[in-house]
Amino acid sequence: MKEDHKLQNSWDAMSKARTAKYQSYKKDVMPIIKEIQASDVKTLQGIADALTDRKVKTAFGKDKWYPSQVKNLLER
Repeated sequence: MKEDHKLQNSWDAMSKARTAKYQSYKKDVMPIIKEIQASDVKTLQGIADALTDRKVKTAFGKDKWYPSQVKNLLER
């Protein structure tokens, strides 16, 4: 029973760390997205293309952005 508690604590800690990392990433990327939107690019595809053109890395370090990734950032 005690081992289950340790495992749960480990999962909780990993989840909190992952959430904190994502929030930090979002804090850095959202101003860029807002700037793109201010330049009259409104579609998710347009924003994704602009982020790719600007060589902004995705949350997982990839070079290419997809509309679903932009949508997830805007909705969370």
